[in-house]
Amino acid sequence: MGPHQGDTDGGVRFAAPPDSVEGYGGRGVDGAAYRPPGGYLFRDNAGDTWWIIFQVSSDPASHGPNVRGDVLGCSESYEEFVHVRVLAADVLRVDADAAFRQKLPSSYEEAANVAAGIPRAGTQFRREGGGA
Repeated sequence: MGPHQGDTDGGVRFAAPPDSVEGYGGRGVDGAAYRPPGGYLFRDNAGDTWWIIFQVSSDPASHGPNVRGDVLGCSESYEEFVHVRVLAADVLRVDADAAFRQKLPSSYEEAANVAAGIPRAGTQFRREGGGA
C-alpha cells in the first residue's frame, strides 16, 4: 500500500487494496499522483498529508483522451486504513490534468478547490458551447 513508480507518464502512482481503503465504497485505489511544488504530498490545515490522485473509472467505454474517473484525496498511511475523499467524481482526465497544471495547488485545501472546479464528464458539451 502506498506510492510506487509506474505511471505511463513516468510519474508516481498511489495504490491501496480494497480491504485497506475507507470511504470509497469498498473499492481499492490505484491512480496517478498529482504533484504539488516540492514533492507528492499535499499538507492540509491540520498538518496531515494527502496524496491527490486520478483514479480511472472501471467503465470500459472510458479510454484514450476521454478516460473518465475520480480525483481522490488519499491519506498517507502505511500501517492503517487509507482514508479516501472524493474531490471530483466522473471527470475527464484531460480536464483534471489541465486544472492541476494551470492552478498548481500547494495544499490539500487548494487541491480540493481545484478539483471542485473540474466539470463533470457529462457536462463537457456545455463548456464547448454546444448546449444550455
